[in-house]
Amino acid sequence: MSALLEARAAVLAAIEAGGARTATGPKLAAPCVHVEPGDPWYEPVSLGAGNRGRVSRWRLTAVAGRADSDAAFEALGTLIDQVDTGLRTLGGTQLPTWAKPTDYALEGVPYAASVATIQVRQ
Repeated sequence: MSALLEARAAVLAAIEAGGARTATGPKLAAPCVHVEPGDPWYEPVSLGAGNRGRVSRWRLTAVAGRADSDAAFEALGTLIDQVDTGLRTLGGTQLPTWAKPTDYALEGVPYAASVATIQVRQ
């Protein structure tokens, strides 16, 4: 398996261990965290003292309930807490900085969502 696929599998496993459902394809059902390649996706980095490696980036979209509901923001907060809980167990990964909630359309229905990008050191 490629290093990128290993990193994605580790991110998915960590998020799921934190209690959140994940999705990687175009079909998803809220509440969940959609995981897809970030930009730039994969780059070489110097980790100091001649230690070189690579960093992959993953875009996380936490998708909660319908956007017109106060309960959606509570669900979104819960998803974010679950992601943080799971990622704390994954070495070489930073905790995400989440964007303000926006509408995310699923089959024409707006859902509350927040987006973040994480880096995974390999």
